[in-house]
Amino acid sequence: MIRNWEFQGLHMDFSKHYENNDHPSDIDMFYLCRDGCLVLGEIKNIRDRLKHGQRKILELLAEGWEKDAVVLFIQHDKFYQYGDREVDVDQCPVKEIYYKSIHGWRTPREPTTVRQVIDYYKERGRT
Repeated sequence: MIRNWEFQGLHMDFSKHYENNDHPSDIDMFYLCRDGCLVLGEIKNIRDRLKHGQRKILELLAEGWEKDAVVLFIQHDKFYQYGDREVDVDQCPVKEIYYKSIHGWRTPREPTTVRQVIDYYKERGRT
């Protein structure tokens, strides 16, 4: 949860850091399970896609993690211009999952929410 919404309207200027087509990226979600499994997530509006550079950064972070790791590509259907002010990430659909164990991306076989994935990895860490 973002505690200081009033600061979220600030524009972060990284223009002085651009070289060629390289530029910084942010990561929307980090979740560390009890067993050390790292769950990373990138959240996009349904009109956006996970860009190649972001995808690569997330893959590298997962691969470099000492234990198991997964990356979630999460989508939502909210639009600020339509009056939406909050995204309930727990209920957002996971469109793709990167598994460190297989070094690849997969689309879930059935509709899966962020909450379902987090609960799975939390429960797995308790055994």
